[in-house]
Amino acid sequence: MMMPANYSVIAENEMTYVNGGANFIDAIGAVTAPIWDLTNVKAFSTNVVTLIGNAFIGDTIHNTLGYVFSGNATKAGLGTSFGKVVGADKFKAGQIGDGIAQILGSAAAIYNLGRTEVKNTAGDVKLFKSEPSAKYTFKDANGNVMGSIW
Repeated sequence: MMMPANYSVIAENEMTYVNGGANFIDAIGAVTAPIWDLTNVKAFSTNVVTLIGNAFIGDTIHNTLGYVFSGNATKAGLGTSFGKVVGADKFKAGQIGDGIAQILGSAAAIYNLGRTEVKNTAGDVKLFKSEPSAKYTFKDANGNVMGSIW
């Protein structure tokens, strides 16, 4: 069989190199595939959700339990407060993306509450605040403090 001078027979599996090789995503996958497995992907995903939840946890607690137990809760106020958690105020303002982010952030915060224990601060409370006082105080004849030893 006669072939032109610039023609060569190449197997199909070698055509990748002729057509330009791998793209960026393929190259990253080739490097990380041996390193990352399903455990790493799960840990990464959980950590991303945790970081997002940590950013939203304060507002979520304040607008739900904080409002209910504030002593000033009303039926109308509860709806407004809960609306902040689910992004209703953002949707009303036309901020669709922010509203969706609020929903996802609040869901991540609730997920965090379900997967870990919260810090118990009851032991950190001091019943009687003590002010530091001097061990010895020196006064003059008029009762004015001249100095102290702590």
